[in-house]
Amino acid sequence: MVVSDSTSAASDVATQSRILIVDDNHGVAKALSRLLTDANFATQVSFCGSDAIAYLEDHAIDGAVVDVHLPDMNGLVLTQAIRQRLGPDKPIVVLSGDTSMEVLNSLRHVGATYFFSKPVNANQLLDRFKGWFGGSADASH
Repeated sequence: MVVSDSTSAASDVATQSRILIVDDNHGVAKALSRLLTDANFATQVSFCGSDAIAYLEDHAIDGAVVDVHLPDMNGLVLTQAIRQRLGPDKPIVVLSGDTSMEVLNSLRHVGATYFFSKPVNANQLLDRFKGWFGGSADASH
């Protein structure tokens, strides 16, 4: 289920970078959404892969954060599907507590831009996104 479309009412949504967050842990997903929203990113949260794919059929995004272990599909498969829709330049961050060689070796093959092990260091994640979007979440498209 797609739960929320968190955008700042005070800012122009058209100029905010849009980040899709896919994690079945509601607490983690909401915390990531709040972190990015507070930094002036627009976020969309999905708790399973099929909802994320359905969302992408009708909405453009500028980046994504994807958990590896989702209830309905492997997050690496979802990452590959997102990469096909986004093209090569937009960032996709993969998150997981699973740091097995199988997961780590798969990242480049599915188009992941970066990997964070859980628990995620919020400041490092935010710094990455700010770096990709020119230091500001308000970069125009």
